[in-house]
Amino acid sequence: MSKTKEASPETPSGPRKNARFAFDAHSRLLLSRFINDWLRPRWRELFVILLLTTALSLATGAYPVVIKFSFDNLLEGDVTWLPWVLGAIIVVTAARGIFLYTQTVATNRVMLEVGVDMQNVTFRHMINADYARLTRDTPGRLMSKLTNDIQFIQQAAHASINSVLRDMMSVVVLVGAMFYLDWMISLVVLGVYPFAAVPISTIARRVRRNASRTQAELGGMTSLLAETLGATRLIKTFRLEDYAAERVGRSFEEVYRLKLKVVSAKARLESILEGLAGVAVAGVIWVAYWRISSGAATVGDFMGLTAALLMAAQPLKAVGGLMTRVQEGLAALDSIYGVLDEQPKTKDLPGAKPLVLDKGAVAFDRISFHYGQEELQAVTDFDLQVKGGQTVALVGRSGAGKSTIVNLVPRLFDVTAGAIRIDGQDIREVTLASLRGAIALVSQDVTLFDDTIRANIALGRLDASDEDIVAAAKAAAAHEFILSQPQGYDTVIGDRGVRLSGGQRQRLALASAILKNAPILLLDEATSALDTQSERLVQEALAAFTRERTTIVIAHRLSTVQNADLICVMDAGTIVEMGTHADLIAKGGAYARLVRAQLLTDEADPESSPAGLPLN
Repeated sequence: MSKTKEASPETPSGPRKNARFAFDAHSRLLLSRFINDWLRPRWRELFVILLLTTALSLATGAYPVVIKFSFDNLLEGDVTWLPWVLGAIIVVTAARGIFLYTQTVATNRVMLEVGVDMQNVTFRHMINADYARLTRDTPGRLMSKLTNDIQFIQQAAHASINSVLRDMMSVVVLVGAMFYLDWMISLVVLGVYPFAAVPISTIARRVRRNASRTQAELGGMTSLLAETLGATRLIKTFRLEDYAAERVGRSFEEVYRLKLKVVSAKARLESILEGLAGVAVAGVIWVAYWRISSGAATVGDFMGLTAALLMAAQPLKAVGGLMTRVQEGLAALDSIYGVLDEQPKTKDLPGAKPLVLDKGAVAFDRISFHYGQEELQAVTDFDLQVKGGQTVALVGRSGAGKSTIVNLVPRLFDVTAGAIRIDGQDIREVTLASLRGAIALVSQDVTLFDDTIRANIALGRLDASDEDIVAAAKAAAAHEFILSQPQGYDTVIGDRGVRLSGGQRQRLALASAILKNAPILLLDEATSALDTQSERLVQEALAAFTRERTTIVIAHRLSTVQNADLICVMDAGTIVEMGTHADLIAKGGAYARLVRAQLLTDEADPESSPAGLPLN
């Protein structure tokens, strides 16, 4: 698989909004990169295609010569050559058919391989990108780059190979045959087609502008479809079918409108080329009539020239229309390289070493963090020492910065000030693989794949044995409900685990974290979707599992928080008080107020929060 090169100052890093949409320096650089990255590694296959194309072109060029020879002999009344002429026609036709088939298959194979490689490299680059980068675009827009954009590139590359190699070579051979038959008539034909250069260039620029807009709209449409189809429960419950259909329909209409513009431009170009072909044929007939009447040419020459011209018409139209297809591909290529040229900011520093674990102590040394704009601080001057094996709970109202703290530990984001240290080592100075290998995260937003229960639990450790998977499921209080499924551990749970309840999905996520057996555990509302009985079972499992692990937990339920070794109350991205549950209740501060608010809620609706504490 080919690898894309590192970005350089001269390398395009994304779509150029002010590009002139022609073969400027940027377009030439895109083409050069595409050839070097994806085509040059396949030079052997391309050389074979070149040989097949040459053979096909020579077989095509033999047609007019055979026709000239046959007509000249028939007009002279010589039929002795007829068997040879018929045999030549059969041989040329069969050879052309064989070469056409093999060249078509070989070209398509190379283009499909290029497409798969581009998808693999682009997806791997996406999945290794910063978490912030992945959340900046919707999944639908990223999907569109991997499907629609790469399809445009494949089509443009395929058309280029066919036009530059097969069609152009066929035209060259046929023009050579025409000059062999009658050089004067051939000059008449060649004098017509240069007039197409200006309209081809103008239309190509329009196509590229529309292609860029079409690809952007396709990304938006894919994103909208994914969003809408993923919200069917809400749509059905709120009777939003018409609203959803109208919203998606507007996107369909916009894509249709943009595609129609491209089709119209291409049709305009084909019409121009068709008209020029008519002028060329008229010129051939006029000059041929004059040449034949003067005895300078024969009827066989005229028939051969006409056959060559008619055979060259389609390749000439393909070559003329190539520019529009190439501009579509360039717009898509610009989009793909815009992704590939983005280098992650969160990466291993030069000389990064593996994390050396001792007790798993986590120290937050006066850290601060903001999402893009410095004035919008999510965490400010956060200072906390979590001892190895200690369980620390972060509580506070929504937006206090609790989840941000959890995201900073595995370096989903990097702190903008201060440092986070594990056993005294700055996490920015250790390898990401070793850091994240030492951490297990369970969030309220459970992510499961459309696979078996066994495979989803095994995400915690891909090489785990069946015995280990079952043991983890039991520890997460999931074993019994798994056995009640139609195929037990081999039950496929659907997209994002749709065939399971919220509590069942969360227990599978817990089982995966338990299977990972990491020394540092991060729980972000990990029991929020559990009923009272399941929560009690999971809490018992977590009590045993966290006994020798450093655990940072975000929770709104008293049963989770009150047993923590240390409770930190957060507000506006910083700690406002900390202590044990009993100490904080006795202090009568922010934590005590949250507890009283929960008690009032429980009295009003005892079923709403069976375990008791809305601290989030």
